[in-house]
Amino acid sequence: MSELPADWQSALRRRQALLTDERCLRLLHREVPSLRCDRFDTVCWAYWYSEADPSDEIRSHLDALCEAVGVHHWHLHGMSDRGKDPQHRRHWSSSEAPVEWRATEADLCFVMRADRGQSPGLFLDQRIHRRWVREHASGRRVANLFSYTGAFGLAAASGGATQVEQIDVSRSYLDWSAENAQLNELSGHTTEARVDAGLFLQGCRKRNRQFDAIICDPPSFARASRRGTATWRVVDDLPRLVEMALESLTEGGWMLVTSNHEGWSQTQMADGLAKVGARVEPAAGPGGDFETAEDESLLKGFILWR
Repeated sequence: MSELPADWQSALRRRQALLTDERCLRLLHREVPSLRCDRFDTVCWAYWYSEADPSDEIRSHLDALCEAVGVHHWHLHGMSDRGKDPQHRRHWSSSEAPVEWRATEADLCFVMRADRGQSPGLFLDQRIHRRWVREHASGRRVANLFSYTGAFGLAAASGGATQVEQIDVSRSYLDWSAENAQLNELSGHTTEARVDAGLFLQGCRKRNRQFDAIICDPPSFARASRRGTATWRVVDDLPRLVEMALESLTEGGWMLVTSNHEGWSQTQMADGLAKVGARVEPAAGPGGDFETAEDESLLKGFILWR
């Protein structure tokens, strides 16, 4: 096994406090060209941003990284351009790396899967936002739009939300959400709805259905999933979606809106949300494991209050 390179060692030293406190965190962010790496409890999951396949040296370094943080396996996922070829998949792993495992954040447990999409099932840059949701969910009815595997909704349920609805167009992700809820004995507090977020909000308006908190973490782009829905582009479509959501938000309610879209800055996103008729304040952003001295965070987040 090779020795861990100096820049990798430096990245771990910067995260030493988090390594002690968190089972899931980013180990390498922008310290290493073409590579990011997260720890999901007992497995490291790395993202490979290069058209060339990773060298044997990179794989050996990943072995050393796992040893340094006390885990046994790694996955390395090629970050292909899904717009050009959504079916193309490049993936490498250490010997006997599990396809499925469990990862813990705070006291919540999540199912991780290596054979679904570009993430194993949990976006770690949202860790601080999930904590905020948990701390502000007590007694609230919560809608989690674009719910993915349901992590935000489970944070709300564990924080005392009286009702949590997970909304997504993907049946497989909703099933995953339900599995995560069952794993945490929260199934009685959550429901899943397979519907486009915009259509869901239209239905809420027709039925005068209200929520005390709404979470909205949309993709940058999504093709129409079924008849009656349109292609989603976050820059064009987010302001209108937020306006619709606010119509279903009770007085005193909050809405968390986040985006990782590279095509706009925090200021540009704030300017777009300033027109929707709510009090807007910046959210906490990602944790220190995602910070870089020279660059603005890719994750933008805001809390809107009624």
